[in-house]
Amino acid sequence: MSATIIAHLEKDNEDEEEDEEEEVEEEGINSTEVKMSQIVMPCHSNHRQELSVGQLLKWIDSTACLSAERHAVSPCVTASMDDIHFEHTIRVGQVVNIKAKVNRAFNTSMEVGIQVSCEDLFSERHWKVCHAYATFVTQRTKTGEKVVLKPTVPQTQKEQVEYSLAAERRRVRMLHDDIIKDLLSHGSIQQVDNLAADNAVAAERTKVESVELVLPPHANHQVHTFGGQIMAWMVNVATIAQVLSQYPL
Repeated sequence: MSATIIAHLEKDNEDEEEDEEEEVEEEGINSTEVKMSQIVMPCHSNHRQELSVGQLLKWIDSTACLSAERHAVSPCVTASMDDIHFEHTIRVGQVVNIKAKVNRAFNTSMEVGIQVSCEDLFSERHWKVCHAYATFVTQRTKTGEKVVLKPTVPQTQKEQVEYSLAAERRRVRMLHDDIIKDLLSHGSIQQVDNLAADNAVAAERTKVESVELVLPPHANHQVHTFGGQIMAWMVNVATIAQVLSQYPL
């Protein structure tokens, strides 16, 4: 092979590498953004052939955790998940798209925003399912030291808004915890209306307990039972309790 041909090949390879680097730079404006797509299989569904909420929570938690760890460059765990309002159900055969990115990093914790949408491949329909906010914390190092997070830098106006709101949401979470602790410490108990009590189901009759043996499929990449799996177990128990409230034994 002549030196001229080799020179041309090397130049082409360099151009391709430069193009790839430019694409990464363009797409990597927010380095914490993680996207995941999953097609809903029968094994992911409930008895109504809809994606079980527990399975969706596991996917949400896994995606958000990857985003948090990408920013922290350190193992992270789920500290809390804000209220989630599901706008639509998802059926077997449809595709779930999850997008997560860190909205703001504080000292050793960070807020991750998650957007969940769904698409039907055969009708080309897309719709929003829910959005969520999760708080992740970094694990201590082997020497017991805390990992201090580097701050995030918003790149767009939307990210700037989420950055500002993240601090307010954090304040509200802390305030909410203080209110609950205050109510419990003062023994504030709301009395049940007698008329409503006559037609009510005793809370004791809706009580459900579950004991789970932690197996390898319940672990994450850190070989620990993760927040999403625990939330999935909680959903199963809550679903049974809800059924018992309608059809008490």
